[in-house]
Amino acid sequence: MTFDSSKPQPILSANNSMVKHAYSLKVPKKLKLAEDFLCEGFHLVLEAFKSDLRIRFVFATKEALNHPEGLQIKELAKRHKVRCFEVTPQIISYLSDTVSPQGMLAVAKKIDPVLPEMAGGFLLGVYQVQDAGNMGTLFRSAEAFGVKGLLLTEGCCDPFNPKVVRAAMGSLFRVPFFVGKTWQEYFDWSKEKEVASYALTQLASETLVGKTFSTKTALWVGSEGEGLPTELIEACEGRLLIPMSGSVESLNVAVAASIAMFQTGLSNKA
Repeated sequence: MTFDSSKPQPILSANNSMVKHAYSLKVPKKLKLAEDFLCEGFHLVLEAFKSDLRIRFVFATKEALNHPEGLQIKELAKRHKVRCFEVTPQIISYLSDTVSPQGMLAVAKKIDPVLPEMAGGFLLGVYQVQDAGNMGTLFRSAEAFGVKGLLLTEGCCDPFNPKVVRAAMGSLFRVPFFVGKTWQEYFDWSKEKEVASYALTQLASETLVGKTFSTKTALWVGSEGEGLPTELIEACEGRLLIPMSGSVESLNVAVAASIAMFQTGLSNKA
């Protein structure tokens, strides 16, 4: 099939099959079973192209296509032979997950989950974190601080949830991750790969600051409500805490994990 993506084809109806497919990716149960996910906004669509994701097609309003970043996306779509469609603002609003959509959206193939080779470095183990904003922040901080990958247990928020994709700001496309195993299965894999596991918990007595780690380490953080289960903590080689002052008892999981990833990154450079 040949097409000219410099001249986007118009789509005027929400009953179009591609529009219906894109809308289905907003429904959690359908998203879980689908091979695709949504990228919304100029930044994410550009990041998807730059990260070499397989993009199925692009939807954009006439105004968005004439925006400077829209022109970049149109050129990238032409270069990568990705179909680009001009749609109405009403269709964008129908598909959008934001209050004020930018008029640009792409449907992309999901990234395949992979377990890292682990010749060295740090992993983040994530136990049943369900908030999409927190999950996206974990991906973004992981890329920023050189973490090799994320291990997401069953019960975690879907990493392809539109809110996660948006909060990750493109880091989801570049940080390796695996999903859906129990923490026990991840621990079995870690032992096989000689990865030392530590629990980040305020129940610990050893501080994260100044801690020296082995060349292969996994740090585990827990869910927003319950934290890490006792069995997981006891299975770890050690327990670590972030020292805090005042009357603060705990930190948001994304904040705590980001601090921990930053500190382990410093340790790795020391």
